[in-house]
Amino acid sequence: MPKEVLENSSNSELVLELIEVLEREASLFETFLELLERQQQALVTNDLDAINDVTLKQREKTVESAALARRREELVRELSSDGNTAENLTISKLIETVSSGPAAELERLRGNILGMNEKIEKVRSQNCMLIDNSRKNIMKTMEMLGRIRRPDNGYRKEGQASRADANIALDRRA
Repeated sequence: MPKEVLENSSNSELVLELIEVLEREASLFETFLELLERQQQALVTNDLDAINDVTLKQREKTVESAALARRREELVRELSSDGNTAENLTISKLIETVSSGPAAELERLRGNILGMNEKIEKVRSQNCMLIDNSRKNIMKTMEMLGRIRRPDNGYRKEGQASRADANIALDRRA
């Protein structure tokens, strides 16, 4: 494919802006990975304040990520419509059409983002497992508490000690 995207100066500006957006996304993914790792540590140590803090920061980063993704998609659409490039322009296809400097930068960013995405997915999966196991442990504890017999130290008519037949009332809605 000929290197036609950078021929047009407006396209080269779009490519440079796309590189800037991708750099910001990569940085955001690194931050999100750090937050997930902090969340994992907070889950293990049962630090509710840290969990709440991390969750709030994750929401903020998710909003930032959505805005960057929208801008990236706009830039890709503009690059697709300006040149003779394919309708479904991807970073891989763009790398083939730009000069070597921006192509190398796009290649580096693509690899970095894909690597971060894999790490994020792994840590997120581990965090989900920790939360699920915690919920299972809580449910088992609640079941065990529901089976505990209420002690009855009274006597029957016959003079024998009463059997404890009733379960302790336990409100599980709390």
